[in-house]
Amino acid sequence: MKKRLFTFVLAWLAVQPGGLFSRQQKVLAGVFEPEMMTIADDKLYIVEGPNILVYSLRDLSLSRKFGRQGEGPGEFKPADYWYNTVTVLPDHILVDGFDKLVYFSKDGRFLREAKKPIGLSRMVPIGNCFAAVRLEHIEGDVQYHCLLLYDANGKPLKELCRQESPVQQMTRKMEMIPDVLNFAVWEDKIFVEKSREGFVLEIFNSRGDFLYRIEKKIEKIPVTKIHQDDAIEGFKTDPFLKRLGFEEFKRLSMFVWPKTLPPIRDFAVEDGKIYVRTSLSREEKENWMVLDLKGETLFRADMPCLDNAPLLARLNGVHYYTINGHKLYFLRDNPKTDEWELFIEGFPSNK
Repeated sequence: MKKRLFTFVLAWLAVQPGGLFSRQQKVLAGVFEPEMMTIADDKLYIVEGPNILVYSLRDLSLSRKFGRQGEGPGEFKPADYWYNTVTVLPDHILVDGFDKLVYFSKDGRFLREAKKPIGLSRMVPIGNCFAAVRLEHIEGDVQYHCLLLYDANGKPLKELCRQESPVQQMTRKMEMIPDVLNFAVWEDKIFVEKSREGFVLEIFNSRGDFLYRIEKKIEKIPVTKIHQDDAIEGFKTDPFLKRLGFEEFKRLSMFVWPKTLPPIRDFAVEDGKIYVRTSLSREEKENWMVLDLKGETLFRADMPCLDNAPLLARLNGVHYYTINGHKLYFLRDNPKTDEWELFIEGFPSNK
């Protein structure tokens, strides 16, 4: 397990009511190596291995810490290629672990747990069911990531979407610019992007019935040598691949390069809007498209470039950002100080 001691730095906050800071630095120390983040109820939730750390957004004081490594009640089995995720619900907190779902009270008390099928990532409740991605569905020589709807007992009800996995175990093909299956749950709807088809999102209800499709025409961005060099550097510095060694990874893999960048890198649905992170970037800014829930474009915004989560986290659909209150919260590792920094930048008002 990860044991590094990190300092959590609040490096930049726009002026907000309720006590946040204006371009000031706030330091918070702790054992901390982030794996995912989310915000709910004026709290910042950080997942670090088996631990969930909860910070007050007002002053970033640590409110509580719960979860631990193990195989007993309320404990999480470590898996080198697995990233736990957390969903904050109105009356409890759900943590999706490697082999089980664990329910905690809002103050971090263990409530109950339920076994789940191995290989299901990002189980998110919707109604009386769950949406989740099955990571290792193989047909012939092709491995797929499949988005399915499951009942409360983990029984599959309906497949909503599938796409070829960026990593093909049978043929050892590796997408060097991984195009991952991303989905989001908002209220009683499931949103899934199908970027291999273009700028496409499909929307389903809580029973898994198809509702409508959003499709946009946006410019295709050719993959250049600069993109390839950046991707290779990212692989060389990835924590998991550094242990394996890039040359060994290269020997074991067949590199696959797309002709164009994915039109949708990832997305989030928050505040009744769809925030789409595109592959368009300029002057160290990334372009986002903000849509209403029906797909009408509200505006586009150039936001700070985000650090990518480690490769295995990205393949599991885990990001180093979250959106709340029309603001982008993102984590960034400062290599000079070996500290993590939290930044907040507001999206512009609707134009």
